[in-house]
Amino acid sequence: MGERVISTANLSVIESNLGKLANNLAVVANNVESVAVRVDNVDGKVNVVSSELGALTEEFRAFVNESKRIANLADAKQNVVMLEQELKKEFGNYETVRRHTVGILQAADISVVKKETIENATEELMLSTPRYWLAPALIALSAWLSDNKELADKALKEAIRRDDEKTSLLFCLISRRAGKLDGSLVWLERYFSMQDPEKMERRIIVVLDAFASGLFGGDVKGECSSKIKQWLDELSSKAGFVEQQRQQWQNALLAKKASINENEFPILRKHSPTWNKLKEVLEIAETHDEIYNYFSNIFNTKVDNVTSVSAKIDDILDNLVKNYDTEELPIRAQLRKNKLVIEENGEVDRANKRFDLESKGYEKYDDFSQHLTNIALAPEATGALIATQKLAISLSKQWILDAHEDLTAKSRAEVPIEVEVDIDSWHGKTRDGADAEELSNSLNIHIDNLKEEQLSKLKWPNGKTIAAGIIGGIIAILGIGTILISLIAIAIAAWVILSQKKSVEKSRNKVITDFENFRQTSQEILNGFLAEVVDYRRLYSVKDKESEKVVDFLKELSPEQYITIQGNSRVRQVL
Repeated sequence: MGERVISTANLSVIESNLGKLANNLAVVANNVESVAVRVDNVDGKVNVVSSELGALTEEFRAFVNESKRIANLADAKQNVVMLEQELKKEFGNYETVRRHTVGILQAADISVVKKETIENATEELMLSTPRYWLAPALIALSAWLSDNKELADKALKEAIRRDDEKTSLLFCLISRRAGKLDGSLVWLERYFSMQDPEKMERRIIVVLDAFASGLFGGDVKGECSSKIKQWLDELSSKAGFVEQQRQQWQNALLAKKASINENEFPILRKHSPTWNKLKEVLEIAETHDEIYNYFSNIFNTKVDNVTSVSAKIDDILDNLVKNYDTEELPIRAQLRKNKLVIEENGEVDRANKRFDLESKGYEKYDDFSQHLTNIALAPEATGALIATQKLAISLSKQWILDAHEDLTAKSRAEVPIEVEVDIDSWHGKTRDGADAEELSNSLNIHIDNLKEEQLSKLKWPNGKTIAAGIIGGIIAILGIGTILISLIAIAIAAWVILSQKKSVEKSRNKVITDFENFRQTSQEILNGFLAEVVDYRRLYSVKDKESEKVVDFLKELSPEQYITIQGNSRVRQVL
């Protein structure tokens, strides 16, 4: 009894101490919560300070950027003034010569200016522009119009000394403009002889347009044509050049790859792992017809563009006269950059992007083979006419043939020897569909094995049946409970056994039915697969043979067919 009292007393003390501890913990919790609130307040203030600091930073950056923009704009305006003054000082007379050249050409067309006036004007320009090639060329033109052969020859020699290429093209175009075909052809031969096949200006396309259209007269001596052949020979002698052209043309031919109708082979598309490869090689085979149609349409198009070429010749002449000279370009480039900065209101990055785009647009040089490829494949982008496109393709025909041969050989090598098929978990393959019976037997065996495996899982009696029988038997034999209970147990066991038997038989019948339906569906898929393989092989063979049309067509082309003599529908052999 005493121990019990002591225990109760001790528990009271413990409870009292625990109460005090709980109170202390509550105080601590309140203090912690108070600290947490203060921390949250501090975090909030830090976030406010951080946000204000971020805003201040953005304002400062905006201020710096605005200061830079204003400074850039001011610098650009100042630079424009300085550069324009420098251009006027260094090349101001060049612009005067250009305007006079255009004026003299127009005056010669309508004969409204006295020859003496033209002579006096050109002589003054010659004195004021001692380095510019167009000044002596203008003197020569003036002397030519005045029938002053001696002065014309002297001035012409000086113009050639200053810039032979531009002078030759200028007088080639002027002669053609004046109807002097023999003279224009001589100057054209001279112009061609100075061309570097690895670095040609884009205007060569229009010159070729005029040449192919016969506007410079017939190339009787074959000088111009020989020079074109020389360019190609020179390029072809470079290591790797021929291989590069073959690859370039192969890429160009692949760009015209046909798209097949996948619905034509629905079973192959759905059930054959080989389909992607079959599709790819068939697309290449069908591309032969696309390539043939592309080239035949070009060469069946009537050439009727002499008027267009004549207008382009005037454009070349106009550009040749008006274009800035090489020594002016650095200053003019800087001037354009600064003007773009002004247009972009001091945003240098945007101005530089615009200048980069413009610079790409003014890139004028490419090797001759690239010009031919551009003309052949994208005449609308180059401005080339149909006559020049025909000439470009005929000049490039060996590269095209090689590329087409490589493409065809590669495609044929990738045609699958065997076509695979997957029907559910069964896998088969065939070459040409001739082994239908063998594949059908293999499929049936596979389905039979699957069916037997499934049926084996439905054997009777199973565990439930056996358990029910055992329990019923034990109850009956041992006489547990009353006779009524024993009879009920036996009846239940019998019912379970019979139900299980019926269930198993029903399941087995369903498995058999399902697999027979699956067999029928699978056989239909297999038959369709074999039929499509036969159709595919037949179609591929037909499409692949169309490659011969492309080869025969290209082999018949020769450049000599596509140089026209003006005023005559005949063609002249030139290469």
